[in-house]
Amino acid sequence: MFLKYILPNRMLWVLAIANMFVYIARYSMVDWGPTYLKEVKGASLTEGGFSTTVIEFAGAAGMLTMGWLSDKLGGRRGRVSVMAMIPLLLAFAAIRVVPNHMLWLDMLLFGVIGFFVYVPVMFSGAMSLDLTSKKAVGTAAGFVGFFGYVGRVIQGKGLGWISQHYGWDAGLWAVLICTLAAMVLLAFLWNVRPRG
Repeated sequence: MFLKYILPNRMLWVLAIANMFVYIARYSMVDWGPTYLKEVKGASLTEGGFSTTVIEFAGAAGMLTMGWLSDKLGGRRGRVSVMAMIPLLLAFAAIRVVPNHMLWLDMLLFGVIGFFVYVPVMFSGAMSLDLTSKKAVGTAAGFVGFFGYVGRVIQGKGLGWISQHYGWDAGLWAVLICTLAAMVLLAFLWNVRPRG
């Protein structure tokens, strides 16, 4: 099954690698946001921890909203995922330049990140089904999901190491680069539609 339907499927590879970069973006602020806000922006531990709540609640709203938009666009999940990556990229860039002690603005940006970052996560499994045979949908979803968790591991170790050795600015640049890489790869899936 894997050799016949998954391994030679170039678009599935594109989606899987994009998913790896999406997971790096997804977990960067969920895992490191409170620490970043405390160390860089002067937030208390409680205030920094609130950022995770903001991301998760905004994520729920984003999945519902963008799921509806995807349906309105004929199930073009790749297209909606790319559109979601644009404000996500801008929010990551903006966090770098928000002055210290403007926590309300940081929280607003964390809300933007949460609203949009879960969209490509949500759609990655569905798109994997659109890109392969009905005989291999479980294998395809597992393949794409595996790359997501590789991204999770890379983010967990990599972002901490970069930030510790080169500072938070370098860490945020790494997240920006990964977000941009995900957006470029997802653009190859712009016209993918659900199988009839």
